Amino acid sequence: MVQIKLKWGKEEFDVTIEEGTSVEIFKTQVWTLTSVPMERQKYTGFPGGMLKDSDDLMAKVAKLKPGSKIMLIGTAEGGELKMPVEKTVFEEDLTPEEKARILKEKKIEILPSGMKNLGNTCYMNSCVQVLNHLPDLREALESYNAPPAEGRDIDAVLTTQFKNVTQMLRSTTDCITPLQFVMALRQRFPRFAEMQGGGYMQQDADECMRGFLTVMSSTLKTDSGNKIDDLFSFEIKSSLKCLECDEEPKQESMEAQRVLLCHLGTQTEPVSHIHQGIALSMKEHVEKNSPVLGRNAQYEKHSMLSSLPTYLVVQFARFGYKGANEWAGTDASKVKLTRKCAFSQSFDAFDICSEELKKRLSMGRLKKKDQDDIALAKEREAFKAGKAGKGDSQSSTAKPEEKKDGDVEMKSAEAEDVEMKDALGLEELDTGYYELVGIISHKGRTADGGHYVSWAKHKKADGKDLKEDQWVLFDDEDTSFESWNRMTGAAIDLQGGRADTQIAYINIYRKITVKDAGNVLGTAAEETKPAVEAKAA
Repeated sequence: MVQIKLKWGKEEFDVTIEEGTSVEIFKTQVWTLTSVPMERQKYTGFPGGMLKDSDDLMAKVAKLKPGSKIMLIGTAEGGELKMPVEKTVFEEDLTPEEKARILKEKKIEILPSGMKNLGNTCYMNSCVQVLNHLPDLREALESYNAPPAEGRDIDAVLTTQFKNVTQMLRSTTDCITPLQFVMALRQRFPRFAEMQGGGYMQQDADECMRGFLTVMSSTLKTDSGNKIDDLFSFEIKSSLKCLECDEEPKQESMEAQRVLLCHLGTQTEPVSHIHQGIALSMKEHVEKNSPVLGRNAQYEKHSMLSSLPTYLVVQFARFGYKGANEWAGTDASKVKLTRKCAFSQSFDAFDICSEELKKRLSMGRLKKKDQDDIALAKEREAFKAGKAGKGDSQSSTAKPEEKKDGDVEMKSAEAEDVEMKDALGLEELDTGYYELVGIISHKGRTADGGHYVSWAKHKKADGKDLKEDQWVLFDDEDTSFESWNRMTGAAIDLQGGRADTQIAYINIYRKITVKDAGNVLGTAAEETKPAVEAKAA
């Protein structure tokens, strides 16, 4: 291990070089310290002239005289010189970033950008794209400011690069090449840098997702802890009962998790629906030492959710290990369970919640039912009004006269009611209901191979221009709009059943809440009138 002095402008750094370090790894270290991209780094002070990528770094370091300094020449990211006046160009000369900005200003819908595959990085691309479509997380990343260079660790570097990637994805119409992000990821998690046959190995998207959440939980700090736990963490209340000794008291514990597991059962007792799989994962048999019996005994563990996260991440237990078989001549390997497990665009977590949490959810569920009934009654009234005839319809929907100067614009009672509720900052009630907003799927028969893609909900159906929800498929560089019927139909069928098609591996759900207006605006009594009148009609 050798330590050298590195001078960059007015700043100096002590860089530790481990035995066997290559020029590429050295440049990566300097990049984490100075934010100077690798392709911009030029060095003077090494014996033999400018440092080249093909040079033997350790040989050059060995020839350095004691006390000598290495000079770094290069501009950090964001420090580039900019033209004082924007140059006018023709449309065909616009960059993808400029096209994206102009199209957004004109409110022209464009497909989201893709990400280049940099050597079996489809697992990483899929995780980034689906996380980028969670508004709360994206907002937290936008407000993140990296610490100064001297206090910046690899977690801060990776979070900064994650932020840069999400910004690039939203500012261009072309696919991006996240080279520095991949290098930072592989430096933080060396497992993702494993190679085989001269190329990078395929990795597990679940491990990558958990890695991202772990890193950002240490960097995206909030008053209550960190943004990741605010959005993804939930508490599980577990009870452990010995099946062989009734005298042994039941043990209860609480633990925090960010991912909920969905088991797929066995060949003799397969799971056919996501609710069954999650319920199965909340009940298990374990073997542990019994203090009463003084030996190992069988225990039954029951778990229930005692809190609900904003985003519920559900992982299907698709991958497992298959032991070596001497008779068949096969080695131990990861295998994939392709059996079908149905799920829909909504998820109800009520049945897997603790009794205390169920009591809190009941109020929100009743409130949501009342609101849904009111909305349904209004839709029926609007439908009847539309069938009454053009004359009545036109008279009831005629535009008001344009206001003259000095006139006060009048708002409907419903609009004022909504504004008043927002102004009062009413409490949001949990309902236990969730809507599906993102999916990471895998195609192939093993975890060490195959291909990952991700899906993100883009637009909700409005019943007019958009008959069903619109989703976006992110397949590395390629992106496309997809419908839910196609995603779950025979063509793709994300719910499983075939190894040669994409199968859902990770589902991300967003919590559905309702605002508790109480009797502040007369909602408890007045809002039920349309429903009653519609029923009487």
